[in-house]
Amino acid sequence: MSKVEQLLIKRRCVMLKEPRSKFMFLMIVILFVIIFAGAFVIKASAAGKGDAEAGKKIYAGKCSLCHGAAGKGDGPAGASTNPKATNFTDKAKMTKSDDELFKIISDGSKGTAMMGYAGSISEQERWDLVAYIRSLSK
Repeated sequence: MSKVEQLLIKRRCVMLKEPRSKFMFLMIVILFVIIFAGAFVIKASAAGKGDAEAGKKIYAGKCSLCHGAAGKGDGPAGASTNPKATNFTDKAKMTKSDDELFKIISDGSKGTAMMGYAGSISEQERWDLVAYIRSLSK
């Protein structure tokens, strides 16, 4: 081992023994832990915004006419729309995120018969619908 390599190794060991270096290392570790933990908390809170049981009641009154009682897109009004009402039980078609579903429920969907409900039901009720609709494809 050359003298330069020995000096570098010695310097690194000294740096880790210095209080300031230990403090900075600890702060960096804590920062990464907070960032990763925060990402999991945000994802969990987004998943828990709605109540599927409450959404089921709203769905029966607002959505089943087009999407059908079981969410298969076979409601009496949905049969005559072009394109047909979405089948919420088909996992392949249910690839949208909860935020995307919420936006469609709120604002409607261009080029379809789906109208927006932002003006007629509360934000919480729309999240409840998202939770219930999501449960249909499980």
